[in-house]
Amino acid sequence: MIMAAAAAEPPRGGVKARSSRRRAGNKQSSILKNEDVAQRRAALEAAIRKKFEYEKKALRVVEQLLEEDITEEFLVNCGNFITPSHYKDAVEERFIIKLCGYPLCRNRLKNVPKQKYRVSTKTNKVYDITERKCFCSNFCYRASKYFEAQIPKSPVWMREEERPPDIELLKEGQRYS
Repeated sequence: MIMAAAAAEPPRGGVKARSSRRRAGNKQSSILKNEDVAQRRAALEAAIRKKFEYEKKALRVVEQLLEEDITEEFLVNCGNFITPSHYKDAVEERFIIKLCGYPLCRNRLKNVPKQKYRVSTKTNKVYDITERKCFCSNFCYRASKYFEAQIPKSPVWMREEERPPDIELLKEGQRYS
């Protein structure tokens, strides 16, 4: 009977002591985890704010590209703040308001073809002219495509580490294929 009573009593410094030590260790690690979570949350919030600000700036640039009096210097600088998709949006918006899609051109669009395709009897080919309809001339179309090809494809908020691109504009008489 004495053995049964001794077996029923937990040994001193046994299970209870170990579990209280574990709880103390868990409190310290949970405090560290909470601090780590707070730091990650703050970093994530800062990154999201940064992304939002860069996107907002890109939108303002696209809106400015809808103006009629764009300078070459402004257009070249715009390439640092937008992506090719932002530029395509500006071209489409200019087309909607009946301006030539190339921001440096001040011509209004007249006689925009209704068809989507053009058949060339010279080369015996069918061409999709959906994009070409946004421009007043072949030069404006080529110059716009030349500029668009030089715009970095990386997201605007990740360009701080990149060297700004050396963007050149196509001049009248220059060839770009």
